[in-house]
This record gives sequence, structure tokens and C-alpha cells, in this order.
Amino acid sequence: MNKFSTKLVTLLGLLLLSTQSISESPIRLYKQYLIGMPKAYLQKSHPLEDCSAKYEKGTLCMQKHSLAGEEAEIAFRFLNDKLVSIVLIMPLINVSKIKKIFYALKTQFDLVLIEQGNNKLDIIQISANTFNKREFTKIISDFENEAYQKHNIKYTFISKEDFITQSRKSHNFADIFKNAPMQMRAATYSVGRKNGQVIGTISFIVPGITQSYLDQNPIVEDF
Repeated sequence: MNKFSTKLVTLLGLLLLSTQSISESPIRLYKQYLIGMPKAYLQKSHPLEDCSAKYEKGTLCMQKHSLAGEEAEIAFRFLNDKLVSIVLIMPLINVSKIKKIFYALKTQFDLVLIEQGNNKLDIIQISANTFNKREFTKIISDFENEAYQKHNIKYTFISKEDFITQSRKSHNFADIFKNAPMQMRAATYSVGRKNGQVIGTISFIVPGITQSYLDQNPIVEDF
């Protein structure tokens, strides 16, 4: 074998190892929960109840979960009995509670969009066109204050490790998910009223997940 052939084989070997390590690396959806976790394993590990009537068909729920010291219901959603998203639902009695959860999310995610009804604040677009940090902060603060008064606000975040790359190549929010890495995590945090009570809803998702990925990257748990 000549030197060129040897180098080619070595390069292909390294590429294969790199590809395998990426595909075999589990995607952490939220806390200890991984994308593709079997429904049967979660049912064995936690006291879960079927809450299809409250959410979508096949959803399983667990009571008394905690995020940032606030009690929440956690809902597990599946695709063909494999975990693909998690939703937290919690009562929020005042604005300080709303902000507390926001800052808890900010430890792992970066903000890309704020919505209040049909009004949208595109953080990527604003940061690209606003050079004064004080002005940028005021735009967001004014928008939030109005939304908090109506108890109607929705934040969209992406994982910190992907934010720098995705925001640099994006002109606006719509571009964020274009050509996004398979493992990029996103979270939405919505605040609204239900039966007279202010409710916070947090969804953790991985937008790029496909059935093909789940089939090729099974999560094997010790039963």
C-alpha cells in the first residue's frame, strides 16, 4: 500500500469514528431525560399517569416536579413510544415568579424571540440593528412590562452552545433553525391565564429530531 492509500484509509477511519461518536452521543433533553428514552423505562422509574385527555394522546404526566424551587407538573411526549419532548406546567402567582423561571432558563439557554399575542420582538434582528446596549435593553423591558400586565408573554430560547454559531449566521429569528445542528435544543416559556389562574408552560424540544434518528440511536436502559 502506497503512502497516499495509507493516508486515505487513516482519514476515512478518523471520519468514521467522528461520525459514530456524534450519532451515539445521547441528546439530553432536560435534566436526566434523554431524547429517545423508552416509555416503558419512564413508567417503571416514575409514578406516571395517562393525561391524554388534558394534553395530546399518549402523554404521560408526573406531579410534584420542581424547577427553580417552584412546583410543576411534568408531561412526557412520545413518538412511537420514544421520548421526544417534555412540558412543564406550573402556577405563577406574581411577576417575580415569572421572572424567576425566566432566569432559571437563561442559565442554559439564550433568548431569540419574545411574543405577546400577535406582537413579536425578534431578538436576533434587533441586536443586529441596535448598537446602543441601553436602547436594546429598554426595547425588551418595555415590551415585557406591557406583556406582564396582561399575563400574556412567550419566550423562545435555544441552547447556549448553539446560540453564538446560529445567531452569527442568522439575520432574524426565522433563520435560526435553518441548517441547525441535529442536537440543538430549544425551549419555549409561555405565561397565560387559565381558569383565572396565571400558568407558566415550558416546552423542551429538539427541533431536528426525526424518526430515523430515533431508530438509529436507541437509548438502552437497565431494566
